Amino acid sequence: MVSMLFVAALITGLAAGVIAGLFGVGGGIIIVPALLFLFVQNAINSEVIMHMAVGTSLATIIVTNISATFNHHRRAAVDWKHVVTFTPGILLGAWLGSQLAATMNGSVLRLLFGCFEIVVGLQMLRGKKGDGSGTVLISAMFNPFLGLVIGSISSLFGIGGGTLAVPVLNLLRGLPMIKSVGSASAMGFFLACSGALGYVQTGWGLPNLPPGAFGYVLPEAFLGIVCGTLLTTPLGVRLAHSLPQKHLKKGFGLFLILVGIKLILK
Repeated sequence: MVSMLFVAALITGLAAGVIAGLFGVGGGIIIVPALLFLFVQNAINSEVIMHMAVGTSLATIIVTNISATFNHHRRAAVDWKHVVTFTPGILLGAWLGSQLAATMNGSVLRLLFGCFEIVVGLQMLRGKKGDGSGTVLISAMFNPFLGLVIGSISSLFGIGGGTLAVPVLNLLRGLPMIKSVGSASAMGFFLACSGALGYVQTGWGLPNLPPGAFGYVLPEAFLGIVCGTLLTTPLGVRLAHSLPQKHLKKGFGLFLILVGIKLILK
């Protein structure tokens, strides 16, 4: 018999898939708060509930971003040179983020990150400096360091690397918006692999986890979300390639502002 947790996770995945394909963010901004609500309803121990939501979210992003990256690559919208140079930092940062999450209180960092998201979102709405027309504000030699920052912060919150990677690629590295989204999807796959493994490792064998959990990853919720995202991620990618870049950029700017407000008010 299919559980209500699986059904609710499936519905969450349907929405997250569109977001992942459209903005290259992995859908974590929807998945994490949704899982928090679902886990509360299923009486999961409050001491591990946030870690379970983040770890499970990152695990789902692995599958979501495979689908999104494949669809973006078919449309020549992935800049693999940037993906390769960012990935070493992203892998290390995502693992470090998962280790930090097991020991630190992220309230202050979450507040600062929320403020940062709002600032970046406003910058993208204005559409002035760093508009993706080829203007490069930071040298490629800093790509691994930028990847480290993206990986560590994203892994802490389980929100998907695209939330940071898209504005970094678009505003600082001068990539067009559609290539920023596609490249962020590819980077997010590596981020999610490293981060999810870290959450499995740090939570492995703890006594207060729900039955069947693999560290901080709950397979039942993972499967429900993945089934949903696989169905709707291609739709999000098609929307990303059919909307004008100007409108897509403004839409992503508004999206980042909403992310920032959510993190500040959480």
